[in-house]
Amino acid sequence: MRIEAYDTAHLQGEDMVGVMVVVDAGEARKDQYRKFKIRSVDRSNDTGALKEMLERRLGHPEWPFPQLIGGDGSTAQKNAAELILKKLGFVIPVLAVVKDERHKPIRVLGAKKLRDQYEDQALLANAEAHRFSLLSHRSMRRKRAVT
Repeated sequence: MRIEAYDTAHLQGEDMVGVMVVVDAGEARKDQYRKFKIRSVDRSNDTGALKEMLERRLGHPEWPFPQLIGGDGSTAQKNAAELILKKLGFVIPVLAVVKDERHKPIRVLGAKKLRDQYEDQALLANAEAHRFSLLSHRSMRRKRAVT
């Protein structure tokens, strides 16, 4: 099972970066991680950034396609991902990880069968996406501060 998870990081919309991470057969595939500098939104808009990332990612048929997509957030992010997938003609299920105020997962949204079967891998992908997005955002901010 190839799972791709997406996350964004920004400070009130500034230096917004999005990431895609890959968990394949339960293992993080760091060689397949990707960063996206978000261009279409200039304020805090995680669903807009997710739409941009998915449109750009799915425009790369040379990258292996996922069998499951994971997102960081609530029903809004899950619905945004499903809307883009439908618009582009892809049938890929989506799970979304809902977190508390301390950024700890509290539940996973999506089809029960998929949650039961792939929740651990989806949580791993989500944690990796969050870690990688923060790392990428900090790097972008440092580069901007130097120039």
